[in-house]
Amino acid sequence: MKELTLLVGNQCGLCNDAKIQIALAQEDIDFTVNEINITSDPALEVQYFMSIPVLLHNDVVIQEGQIDFVTILEYLSDN
Repeated sequence: MKELTLLVGNQCGLCNDAKIQIALAQEDIDFTVNEINITSDPALEVQYFMSIPVLLHNDVVIQEGQIDFVTILEYLSDN
């Protein structure tokens, strides 16, 4: 089973939307998501502050900003 990482921040509306899109993708493909709040890690906060939400797989950025289930499904089908 593939494990993805979702980088989020505090009071992030796009992050909440991303979680909905991820849940929709999980209805079609079995994968897990490890959620990390970037405010808990200063290095992550510096690197991703302007990009959250960011969806990663093995340090490869699948999508950032606007996350949609179609892109998730396409990525997981190809990888």
